[in-house]
Amino acid sequence: MITAIAIEDEPKAIQVIKHHVDKLKNMNLLASFTDAQEALKYLKENPVDLVFLDINMPYLSGLELLDSLHSKPQIIFTTAYSEFAVESYDYNAADYLLKPFEFDRFQLAVSRVEQRLESQKSKEAFFFIKDGFKNIKVAFEDVLFIKGSGNYLDIVTKTKTHTTRMTFLEMVEKLPTSKFIRIHQSYLVNVEHIDKIENNQVYMASEKIPISSRYKDVLFKRLDLA
Repeated sequence: MITAIAIEDEPKAIQVIKHHVDKLKNMNLLASFTDAQEALKYLKENPVDLVFLDINMPYLSGLELLDSLHSKPQIIFTTAYSEFAVESYDYNAADYLLKPFEFDRFQLAVSRVEQRLESQKSKEAFFFIKDGFKNIKVAFEDVLFIKGSGNYLDIVTKTKTHTTRMTFLEMVEKLPTSKFIRIHQSYLVNVEHIDKIENNQVYMASEKIPISSRYKDVLFKRLDLA
């Protein structure tokens, strides 16, 4: 399931994107924004696979928004101005949709994103964390959840817990969005290890992790729950 958001200063354009997404079984549109600055705040806490992004927006353009992100998702530009096409490819966009765009063209753009994400998955197997003078290799699939505590993170795996000095933002940039999601100010979880969700808590192995109201809607949309 591809997780996505739409950033457009035209409400009608957002409605078109929502209409097209509703026809796809492999995509979950988690949120939409007419304010690029609000979208930027969201992206810094909620990484997604894909952003449908207008370029010409007031206060903060689509390209300026991308420049503000350390970890960039896949991008499909949506714009009424063809003159931005050349500049947009400098950002390695998956595609460039010129308004108005029909469903068939939209679907082709999404399929290009799918191909890119599949290619990424084959490369994303592990990351390194610093522990004193050592750099420790941690496999993504082994991580159950990550808990923040001040300037430190506890990375809880199937067999042990690693503690490292790192911010949540730095960690989010290392994690594949297909596997991890933030469910609380202090917790990131690996969705592949969730056993059940009950009473605003995520259960995995012997752990119960709280779901905050701030992140609940994003989690439920991500997992396609009612």
